Amino acid sequence: MQKLTINAPIVQVAIDTLNIDDALRIAEAAVKAGVDWLEIGTPLVTFAGTAAIGAIARAFPGVPVLADYKMMDGVRKYVVETEKQGGKICTICSVSSDSSMREAVRASNETGVLLISDLYAAPDIPLRAEQLEALGVDSVYVHWGADQRNENPSRDPLSDLPEVLERVKIPVGVGTFSVEHGIRAFKMGAKIAVIGVPLILEADVEGALRKYVELSKSAY
Repeated sequence: MQKLTINAPIVQVAIDTLNIDDALRIAEAAVKAGVDWLEIGTPLVTFAGTAAIGAIARAFPGVPVLADYKMMDGVRKYVVETEKQGGKICTICSVSSDSSMREAVRASNETGVLLISDLYAAPDIPLRAEQLEALGVDSVYVHWGADQRNENPSRDPLSDLPEVLERVKIPVGVGTFSVEHGIRAFKMGAKIAVIGVPLILEADVEGALRKYVELSKSAY
């Protein structure tokens, strides 16, 4: 099956809720704001199950849905389920074994589900990105995580982006926490900018995301 084409710049909203009702509300605001991809965040897929993928995919046909499993082992079933539920993209942790990575790539190629590897917690982020490209993943994401940010809020979440961009030819995405981050990410050469918290917690989610989409994309 043919995979989704990554037509940059792409803004992806991380829907990190714990239930489908809240996810549908945020997804509706995101689509109205012009977001390109809807992410079923790891908390959502963990607490609500893979049914959340199908619920969002059915509610917003034509908008690609990403399942952020952060797969580690036994990966084939997750890729297959993504396709079954109508999702177009799924994620695997960069610290998964190369065996799991190869199996995920095989399942991705068979189902047409785009495979992205999250570089979170990789001991050597640029090196692992290069290895993952060689293993056949479709994209890698630079990700300074929530717990890392809570512990070290002054660290720039984009600090690993330049070296990763130098090392790989596949599209690179990056997790962001503000409009300013989104603008810088696209200026630096990222193809995908991911935003969730804190914007999805705003009183006016649609307005906050629209500002992010318009300003960040204008910098690409």
